[in-house]
Amino acid sequence: MKKLTVGLLVFLLILIALIYLLIPNVISIHQSLSFQTNQKALFRTLSAEQQWRKWWPGKQENAGGTLLLNDNTYTIPDYTVSSINVDVKNSNIITHSSITFIPLLADSLRLEWQAQVPTSYNPVKRLQLYFAASGLQHDFNSILHAIPAYYTNDERLYGLKVRRESVTDTALVFTYDSSAGYPSYQKIYAMIGELRNYISSHAAIATDSPMLNIYTKDKITYLTKVAIPTNKILPSSGKIFYKWMLPHGNILVADVTGNQRQTDSAFQTMENYVHDYNLTAPAIPFFKLITNRLQEADSSKWTTRIYYPVMYYN
Repeated sequence: MKKLTVGLLVFLLILIALIYLLIPNVISIHQSLSFQTNQKALFRTLSAEQQWRKWWPGKQENAGGTLLLNDNTYTIPDYTVSSINVDVKNSNIITHSSITFIPLLADSLRLEWQAQVPTSYNPVKRLQLYFAASGLQHDFNSILHAIPAYYTNDERLYGLKVRRESVTDTALVFTYDSSAGYPSYQKIYAMIGELRNYISSHAAIATDSPMLNIYTKDKITYLTKVAIPTNKILPSSGKIFYKWMLPHGNILVADVTGNQRQTDSAFQTMENYVHDYNLTAPAIPFFKLITNRLQEADSSKWTTRIYYPVMYYN
């Protein structure tokens, strides 16, 4: 019996020694993944915690969407210019981690996720922390792989389907006017009516929906430009002018359904797209008013097509 007791004591001493020898005072967790995507767009998207709920591989605890995976809770408190901070908590660990975005080629990057878990001088607690840290290592890998699995295309990344097309309408007539405050649709369609009358008076045909661009520097005075593509070149007259667009030029196109606020949000997304891909605009972007705002009172049914001319693609 005495030998058994001594043997167990020796075994426990060796086990404790191994725990101290094999488990460091600070456990480093590291996972990385490289894949093809636009780094600027992905960073902007993942900087908002609500975007994580779209692709999260685990559970969401409540209506607020607390992120859970294998009993670990994840929150995104803030971010820097090149990394996103992620706090992780479970019954054994509370740790701060960071996902660093490292650009590789023009359209690829590497994500580096790192965390440090201090251990304990208590051997039992030290062992618990080791297993908890091993679980986080597995979690980090699963989460990183879920990101490119969801963001397989630009439509998911931007929340907008951006098409790369060529200019087909080359002959336009346009007019402009300024106003104190954002122009009403009555004013916009009055300007469109002037163009339609001018087109008819020259025995020409409008070949597509009206185009619209509204610009302001100070949110006080607004410059409104409207244009209509025609089947032939028309002369300029008074405040109506001829405009020629480069045939087969590159242009980004996206459709949006909803009110003006939703259209403006989609336009900002399009501008992000242009910036993310380092594109240059040779001409002003514009909207095509597919739905007549005066005839359709329900703004949720308005369809608008965004056009953004660009010079080249990366």
